[in-house]
Amino acid sequence: MNLFHRARKNILLKFIAEALVRSLAFFFVIFSARILGDQAFGKYALAYYLAGILTIFSDWGLNALLIREVSRQPAILGRYAGNILSLKGLFLLGLSALGPLLLWLLGYSREMIFLTFLSLLYLSGNHLLDFMVAVTNSIERMEIELLIKGLSKVLVVALPLGVLWAGYGLEGFLLALVGSYGLSCFVSGRIIWKKIAPFPPRWEFPFWKKVLRSGLPLGVSALFMTVYFRMDIVLLSLFKFSSAEIGWYSIPVKIVEMVSLLPYLIMAGIFPIFAALKNRDEESLKKAYQRTLTYLTVAAVPLVLAAIFLSDPLLVLLFGPSFAPSVPAMQILIWVIPFLFINYVFFHTLIAINQEKMIAWASGAAVLFNLGLNWFILPAYGYLGASVTTVMTEVLLSGIYLWHLQRVFFRLPWLRSLTRLILCGGCMALPLWAFRNSPPGLVWPLALSAYLAGLLLLGLVTREDWHLLKRMLRFSSAGAEESL
Repeated sequence: MNLFHRARKNILLKFIAEALVRSLAFFFVIFSARILGDQAFGKYALAYYLAGILTIFSDWGLNALLIREVSRQPAILGRYAGNILSLKGLFLLGLSALGPLLLWLLGYSREMIFLTFLSLLYLSGNHLLDFMVAVTNSIERMEIELLIKGLSKVLVVALPLGVLWAGYGLEGFLLALVGSYGLSCFVSGRIIWKKIAPFPPRWEFPFWKKVLRSGLPLGVSALFMTVYFRMDIVLLSLFKFSSAEIGWYSIPVKIVEMVSLLPYLIMAGIFPIFAALKNRDEESLKKAYQRTLTYLTVAAVPLVLAAIFLSDPLLVLLFGPSFAPSVPAMQILIWVIPFLFINYVFFHTLIAINQEKMIAWASGAAVLFNLGLNWFILPAYGYLGASVTTVMTEVLLSGIYLWHLQRVFFRLPWLRSLTRLILCGGCMALPLWAFRNSPPGLVWPLALSAYLAGLLLLGLVTREDWHLLKRMLRFSSAGAEESL
């Protein structure tokens, strides 16, 4: 299968899987927020982010390492998967035991410790599912990922929301999440064993040392990125802001996480190809890097403008009047989207060219910057200050990544491209502002047409790109047979 067909297959199946998952996840957030209310939803968000910071140690860069190495040598799948499965199991057991003790030392209440422990358990199941997805990605079996994610997300959404609807409250909701993730892991494991290959846990200690050493830069960078993207919610709790304020802030954070679907899908589909091209055709890798970066920045602009012009009515409509204070945070935090999009490209490109150490250094700098800025801003400005800090941190990270890739890999004409992108964004924003009181069904097609015209006239999207996009969307019957 040639490069185009592989990329088309990977990205399309990723889109199908994630469209299902993210649609259900968005419904899950809306439904749970409306029933729990801002106070209880704030407690749930805090428990989730505390558990998320703790369980990040269970990855240690091993999923990305598995995908990179197995995509180059498929025959090593059994050894890598079996040993990584054992390592993840040990990490998760240790964190489940030590996490509550750490929270007690930090002074959290018994209620929050218990809620976080339940979140630790269900997020452990989520990490195991991510490992199974990494196995499918490493050999480009995205159709198995679609099956796993579809089944697991239905279980994870239906059971907890049913429990919440029945009136069992926040604790019953979290217990249902634990049970549904456990069942999802069992079903998904059976699918992997049957459809791909059985890989029982392995205990090769010298090999563990090798993979941990190789994954160390990725693990450290993942830890740092999780800290700076989630620590603000933890700091809000440590500075004694109310659960309601944490709930107000967590809604736009969740929305940003969901919007990150697009870069995640594209890079998850393309990354195995990036990794393979590094050893086979570096010039093709440079071209793929440049075009992918262009496509994602172009896609980010309409999302930013949509959030600016539509967040006020939509957030209250979807989540209820108690979340009206989320609107200003959303209008600040949405500016993180363009930088988040391009950072996905930078991150995966750095891994593909074996520059993991730079990711760790850049992420460490981002953590120090984020924590220092939050320490001064949060006490005075609360969750709105956290929104500003998150955007500034992502800008810093983009600058560091770009500087390094320009120096060691490929020099992009970034200033010229940025100027053109800003002009195209202005072409779209102008009709949105000028006709803001007109029916959206008329204004938005006009604005999108103006944006597309600007992209074509200024050369950000060429005729070749347009034909490539049409070919990607025209998933022929022959292509479908290849993927299945």
